[in-house]
Amino acid sequence: MSCRSVNSELTKISTEAEHFFDRYGYPVWLRAHSLLVGRIAETIVSARADARSQARDIALAGYLHDIGRSPLVTGDTREHNELSALILAAEGLTGSVEPARRHAIYTVLDPATAPATLADKIVYVADRRGGMKVESVAERARDTARRHPRYASDIERAIPAATALEKEVFGGLPFAPEELEAHLIA
Repeated sequence: MSCRSVNSELTKISTEAEHFFDRYGYPVWLRAHSLLVGRIAETIVSARADARSQARDIALAGYLHDIGRSPLVTGDTREHNELSALILAAEGLTGSVEPARRHAIYTVLDPATAPATLADKIVYVADRRGGMKVESVAERARDTARRHPRYASDIERAIPAATALEKEVFGGLPFAPEELEAHLIA
């Protein structure tokens, strides 16, 4: 699949994701974050020839990785990434399930939950780079730790592994992680 056809397909995917945002009642902040993470995932996918065959699954996982934070599941005590995986499976988006399940920052601390496939790694890195704006892995991690102090030590321990995954995902790309924002797909 050419880069041009991937970009055309990705435009359709962002529209598809918006329908999920509406159906699942995404609040403004969650919609903004999810749009950014989806755009980052799309940008990485379109720059990696080895990811293009999975472009739809990876992009949807980027956009919908936090669907488990939907107000429709408020009160469910399971981790949001587990809820995201369950919802995506129920929606028939099987190729997006594991990347969503493995996107939380602390998943890298356990080999059983760490991002394993290229799709998992791209979505993980996209979420590590996209909070409410594009930022470094360390900045994003520390912001997450401020909002979730109970997990601060695990988040801090995850930063080196998250940075290593970022290096792996960006390896061979025509731009560095620090240049990501300038290359985001609109």
